[in-house]
Amino acid sequence: MQFIHMGFTDIFRKWRPKGKMYSLRCNQCGKGFLSSFALEAPVCGSCMQKIKSSDSTIDYDKKCATCGNMGVIHAKTQCYSCYFRLQK
Repeated sequence: MQFIHMGFTDIFRKWRPKGKMYSLRCNQCGKGFLSSFALEAPVCGSCMQKIKSSDSTIDYDKKCATCGNMGVIHAKTQCYSCYFRLQK
């Protein structure tokens, strides 16, 4: 029984991800994280959750202070694109 258990854990100790791994820094919070993709605008998992939750909290009655478009993130003065620096 012990021999089978040792063989099972050796599989995971020798496991390596296939392909390249990139060490990236989040554009929003500055935390470092690993990704298997070379992202142009890296965003970590916790900031990604914030972005997803902000999609449903857009106030369309207000104007963006940066670009002037209608629709700002709730309790902010900027639209989604300006707040997350998505504009070029």
